[in-house]
Amino acid sequence: MARGLAAAGWSHWPREQTEAVSHFLKTWWIQTLRMNSPPIPPCEVLATCAIASSAVNPWLTLWQAETGPVAHRHLCDTLDLWSEELTSEYSPFIWWWGPEAEEQAAWNEVKRWLTSPRSTTTLPLQSQAQPVSSPSASDK
Repeated sequence: MARGLAAAGWSHWPREQTEAVSHFLKTWWIQTLRMNSPPIPPCEVLATCAIASSAVNPWLTLWQAETGPVAHRHLCDTLDLWSEELTSEYSPFIWWWGPEAEEQAAWNEVKRWLTSPRSTTTLPLQSQAQPVSSPSASDK
C-alpha cells in the first residue's frame, strides 16, 4: 500500500483526495500509538506512513506528542525490534519509493530520534537502564 501511494504521487492529487489520505495515515498512526495491542506493530505502521509520505518527521512529531505509557511502551518495543538496524546502515524501509539517498536520510533521522534524549527521557526507568546494542553471539 505505502509504496503504491508514494509511486502514485498522492501528495499531488486534488486537495480532497490528499486530505483523505493524509487524514487516514495520521489517524492510523495515532490510534496505533494509543492501542495496547495494535494489530500491526507500531514500527511497521511508522515505516508504512514514512514510505507513503516520503517523510519521517511528521510521524516522529506525532509520536513525541503522545505522552501516555502505551506510546512509550511502543517506543521501547521499537528499540528492541530495530536494535540491529539501529547499529547498522540498513534501513527497515524495504519498500521505500524514491532515491536510496532519501531512504537513508529518512532512516538516519529515525535513528537519531529513537536514540535521542528527547525520546528516551520519557521512557520508563527500566527501559533506560538497558542500552540499545547488537545481540551477542549467544543470542543468535
